[in-house]
Amino acid sequence: MKFSFMTPSPWLQSLEGKHVLITGGSSGIGLAIAKEALSQGAFVTLVARSSTKLEKAEQNLVKDGATKHKISTKVADVGVYETLAKAIKESFEWRAVDVLVCNAGVGKTGLLDESRIEDLHAIIQTNLTGVVNTLHIGIPLMKQRSPQTPMSIVLMNSLSGLYFLYGNSVYTATKHALKGLGETLKLELMPYSIRISMVFPGYVDTPMLDDSGMEDNRDTLQMIKATTSYNRHQAKTPEQVAKYTLEATKNGTFLVTSKFGGLMLSTLSRGPMPAGTLGRALVELILYIPIRLLSFLAFFYVHYVTGHRKNKKC
Repeated sequence: MKFSFMTPSPWLQSLEGKHVLITGGSSGIGLAIAKEALSQGAFVTLVARSSTKLEKAEQNLVKDGATKHKISTKVADVGVYETLAKAIKESFEWRAVDVLVCNAGVGKTGLLDESRIEDLHAIIQTNLTGVVNTLHIGIPLMKQRSPQTPMSIVLMNSLSGLYFLYGNSVYTATKHALKGLGETLKLELMPYSIRISMVFPGYVDTPMLDDSGMEDNRDTLQMIKATTSYNRHQAKTPEQVAKYTLEATKNGTFLVTSKFGGLMLSTLSRGPMPAGTLGRALVELILYIPIRLLSFLAFFYVHYVTGHRKNKKC
């Protein structure tokens, strides 16, 4: 494997004229990625369940300066294979997809045994099954253009895919599953000039954060704040995430995080996958032992906080 020191060689020189397909593209991070891609000269397809939200998203993109002929919208639920297959295949017929962004996701805060089983199944259906469906449909179509054309797949994950999110056990499980899926696909797709980029943002100020109900349960919210760095006022904007997501995609970066916390967690969680550059590998080697020691302290703190909560409830 060829390493550069700090900056990887570009995988996609630019997004000019490229086609970016985004699931969950009608709001939040997905819509921000669409807007950023359009500003860089790309064509975009937005896939989402709600035709009303898609229409509004398209209007907002045009209002922000995008040309309508560069935007396509498809109504489909990522959890329903047949309708999703129709939408993705029609998108490939419109223009061959260069960047496939698996972004659709949902969350619902609540202790596992106190949550409705329907909500837990919906999280799995969208966050995991929906991604598997998208990849199962899209990858064979992308392979048809390989190896002549470099292409990318983006798996929008979460820092909980490297750590955990208290009161969101099934959500956390789906994000850990996506990490394993991305690691395996990285190897499976190497012969086909298709790169995988896994993006692990922290808290992002999106409608999903509101819909999760995280701030509705004071007791659970206190535990989330005690075990993570949650602060709604310091949450990243979708636009910030969109910018570094597309830059990482163009560079072919495999594991993408932000802030020092992301560096710490990726260092602990990288496993056998090598860093993308020699410089990043050296940084992680230097930091690994002190970060590992800090992780023990963090664990004992979390253990104390959860134990204190248990005693308080008893």
